[in-house]
Amino acid sequence: MYHQDFGNNTPEACIKCGECCRKNGPALHLDDLHLLRNKTLDRKDLLLLRRGEPAMDNVLGRPILLSRELIKIRSKNSDTTECIFLDPDSSLCTIHQMRPLECFLLECWNPGPLISKYQSGRLTRKEIFRPGSAMEELMCVYDEKCSVVEFSGLLQEEMESPDKNQDKIKAMLRYDLSFREIILEKTVAEKSELLFYFGRPLHELMEPLLDFLRQNPNNRHP
Repeated sequence: MYHQDFGNNTPEACIKCGECCRKNGPALHLDDLHLLRNKTLDRKDLLLLRRGEPAMDNVLGRPILLSRELIKIRSKNSDTTECIFLDPDSSLCTIHQMRPLECFLLECWNPGPLISKYQSGRLTRKEIFRPGSAMEELMCVYDEKCSVVEFSGLLQEEMESPDKNQDKIKAMLRYDLSFREIILEKTVAEKSELLFYFGRPLHELMEPLLDFLRQNPNNRHP
């Protein structure tokens, strides 16, 4: 959670400890679009989280199922939540002068400014890609065939009635991997960019989704 309890030693300015940067990378907003255009942020630096995907809500401090897609800065690797732009030696941000809106607003001792903007003006792929462009059409095809919401629903039914959806689940997983392979073969997209264009493969989302559904049995996918 972004808010920190400092007890009786609450700071009144950033003390450059880097703790907030170790907890989770920021989601991007429309105000951050210029950071992609001026190449401060590269597509390989970003991760798409799709509608229906479990994700940590930095304000609530707990996982939720996303009701809409968002784009965030990636973590350094799958074993950490540490932002890729955090310098491990100095605990400083390497793009501090051109940091995203959430980082600019973040005051760990005073979450008000961030909370006021947190859910508004989120950046999505439709603001980045021209309608009708080749990549936009590919993303639409993928989202239809590999919907996280549909996949989550199949998993939820499978938990309640084992073997009911095994074939459908396996078919979606196969299509997902095949689609990504074709993209790499037939387009100029690089492997490091696929997480930005299409998000994580369904096989990587299966366990997080199952864990969320087990822990939230009354939750309904959005």
